[in-house]
Amino acid sequence: MSVAAMPRRVATLVIAGVAGLALAACTDSAASVDLEGRTFTSTDVTGHELVEGSAITLAFEDGQVSARAGCNTLFGGATWDGGTLEITDQLASTMMACDDALMGQDDWLAEFLTSSPAVMLDEAGTLTLGDDDVVITLTED
Repeated sequence: MSVAAMPRRVATLVIAGVAGLALAACTDSAASVDLEGRTFTSTDVTGHELVEGSAITLAFEDGQVSARAGCNTLFGGATWDGGTLEITDQLASTMMACDDALMGQDDWLAEFLTSSPAVMLDEAGTLTLGDDDVVITLTED
């Protein structure tokens, strides 16, 4: 029976059910972000001004995240399913001595990453991490 031939109430319920299934499918695929084995570099940061000439690089491999913001490399266990980046261990860091501004940026990035920011990867390969205050947009290398 076509939707047009169904009584109005039944047709409304069928359409609502189909729309609900479609939305659930979209939500499931958005929650499962495939970052394994991929590296991204920032193209835009809102809510925080990066040190001039610097960028943020994030790499995801074997349940680990590696991050660089211009000086040291931060690294630690992480998960990224469910729409958030969760750091599962305390982030470790290399111990290079850099300009104070870059070292401060390392600290800021570590704090941001451990705040469980939302994570989204679009079809074009643009990765977005963010919370209410800061959004980092990155593209795949």
